[in-house]
Amino acid sequence: MIKRIKVPGWIIIIFLAVGIIFGINQVVAKVLEETSEPKEKIEYSSVYPGLNIKTKTKETDLYTLSVSQPYTENKQINKPIDEWVDKQKKDFTTGIKKSGNFLKKNDFRAHLNIQAETKKIADKMYTLKFEAYQITGGANGITKMRSFVIDLNRNKLLQLNDVFQLNKESVKDIQKLILEELHSNQKISNYLFDDMVEKALKNPTKWKWSISRKNVTFYFDEYEIAAGAAGAIQAKVPIKKMKPYLKERFAKKINVKVPDKENSENEEQHAEDYAELDPDGKYVALTFDDGPHPDVTPRILDTLKKHDAKATFFMLGSQVEYYPTLANKVEEAGHEIGNHTMNHQDLTVLPPEKIREEVQKSSGIIEKATGRTPTLLRPPYGASNSNVEQVATDLRVPIVMWSVDSLDWKSRNAAAVNEEVMSNVTSGSIVLMHDIHPSTADALPQLLTSLEKQGYQMVTVSQLLELWDEKGVGPFYGKVG
Repeated sequence: MIKRIKVPGWIIIIFLAVGIIFGINQVVAKVLEETSEPKEKIEYSSVYPGLNIKTKTKETDLYTLSVSQPYTENKQINKPIDEWVDKQKKDFTTGIKKSGNFLKKNDFRAHLNIQAETKKIADKMYTLKFEAYQITGGANGITKMRSFVIDLNRNKLLQLNDVFQLNKESVKDIQKLILEELHSNQKISNYLFDDMVEKALKNPTKWKWSISRKNVTFYFDEYEIAAGAAGAIQAKVPIKKMKPYLKERFAKKINVKVPDKENSENEEQHAEDYAELDPDGKYVALTFDDGPHPDVTPRILDTLKKHDAKATFFMLGSQVEYYPTLANKVEEAGHEIGNHTMNHQDLTVLPPEKIREEVQKSSGIIEKATGRTPTLLRPPYGASNSNVEQVATDLRVPIVMWSVDSLDWKSRNAAAVNEEVMSNVTSGSIVLMHDIHPSTADALPQLLTSLEKQGYQMVTVSQLLELWDEKGVGPFYGKVG
């Protein structure tokens, strides 16, 4: 027999029924929502195409930290930026460990603030100026500065020699402009230490700099060149004073007109060739003739990049005419490009006017493809005479031969190439190879590894000539083992 439900029981049943119905309605509504037209997703783009920014903050009893950091989708560009930021964090952490007792005793919190100022130079070209301020105890903190110039069109972090024509004379001129700017600023001039300024300006590869259409700015950390009262220092040199040293190709990108200079391409060494080499170091100049070759040259470039090695490519105008993009790729990778004439003729059997034509025609084609005029000449077959030397003198182009022949043109064997080079190489050698033989590309990885194990650094021919302070037309052969 079914028991009759009392009134309070009915009330409970009614509430349960209402709850079930409400729950079913919610489920149905959710299903309908999910199966209906998707909502429009709004994406917010950076005002700096190709750049984004991330900000990290942290707070503890001992310190506060705030880091704003622009970044790109290119890991190679991000890497040096990340490394600099990480270095500031590491220094800050070390400072906290040393000052821990002071911080606790004085109820003082340490601070690290890294901020970045982004300036657009041209389309997808930016300057990032970082300023890191940290204080881990005491009355004063310290400010450090770093700048990065980015060209996202080429996915490249620009170095000073990508922007400026650097040789001994131009570097001296730029140093003078920076000094003038520093001493003209009355707020900092009295705090400068001349010996520290000289040290900071000595090596251009270590300069911290940025560029805009108005100024080239050079940055110095607090205490780097002056007393602490001067703080972190910026020396802004007007772009009009820097125009003579700008590379024409870069100047065009930022819409700055470079003043014409008669024969300027032959008066200055290329920027990529500038480097301060240790006179006691072990250096080898690897050279590649007869290219560029669409199959072999890219393989050689990849291997050189993996070993962070530089080389000199003596190109034929006839090859560059067919593969201008590949020639430009060699230039963009930071290698030196020399002239190997237009058609690989034996120049010693030609009259002077034909020699000049072979050199100048090739030079013009290389310049059109790469944006630079080659400043070195290697005669085909290493054949030279008084006529060849006179043309080279007239054109102010040094003749470069070699001291070690890999015989890659003869053996066409990777093991034989390595054996020949390693048996004869010495510091200062100029090594002859050809980027038209696949066997040469096969030989290069092991050759570079072997040279590195013996302490050699691979540099360009012009770097060797600069180290030896060689002048004139030559010919230059390098050092023989």
